[in-house]
Amino acid sequence: MALFDSLKPLVSNEIIQTFEIVWENLGKPGAWWSGTQRIEIAKEVRDSNPPLLTERVTDLSRYSNQGTETITPFTRAVVRKVTYESSSIDRGTFEQIVSELGEDRYAELAAIISQIVPIYSLSDILQCSRETLPSVESGSPSCERPDHLIDGVGFLPTFPTDGLPHVAVSLSLAQADNARRMMLVRAMYSGTNFAEMIWSHRHLSRQQIELVAARTSAINECFY
Repeated sequence: MALFDSLKPLVSNEIIQTFEIVWENLGKPGAWWSGTQRIEIAKEVRDSNPPLLTERVTDLSRYSNQGTETITPFTRAVVRKVTYESSSIDRGTFEQIVSELGEDRYAELAAIISQIVPIYSLSDILQCSRETLPSVESGSPSCERPDHLIDGVGFLPTFPTDGLPHVAVSLSLAQADNARRMMLVRAMYSGTNFAEMIWSHRHLSRQQIELVAARTSAINECFY
């Protein structure tokens, strides 16, 4: 059975192809996490649920960053917080996270989550089965950090915006995963027609799509 077969009758080929690219790379070693660790991050997203108020990750110091597991309890807590409580990540929380994980690992973790969430969310909305996570590929992380980063755009160092929206460069430290994240954005949002004010290639008009995007951002208390 091919990847994302259950979605193919319902969404465009561009979206399916983008999902396939994400899946083909998910289990490979990244810049800072191994393939095994990347899949464990994805599993934590898959297996967790929106928390009740009493279940929210309010104190990360309660979670150990030590252990022999592929990812630590602290990392799992950060995954859940980024997945479901990202609006609560202020400067203090960010500094607590990077003091344990480092900026680069945090960026890659967030970039993995930002690819998994829209794919699973679309499957859930359309009542299609979630795609099985890919197999792990062996190898070590590259430990490569992009050059020409600047401070001041967001909490993390980023590439210069050069006219791009800040959200497009916010996870620049995870360069490859951020590129796939933005590929998802283009496929699921604007296609190649972002600069055009009138869209005829979507079932909704651009005004309707922008309204949905703005409302979703407000509900999620999006920084941008």
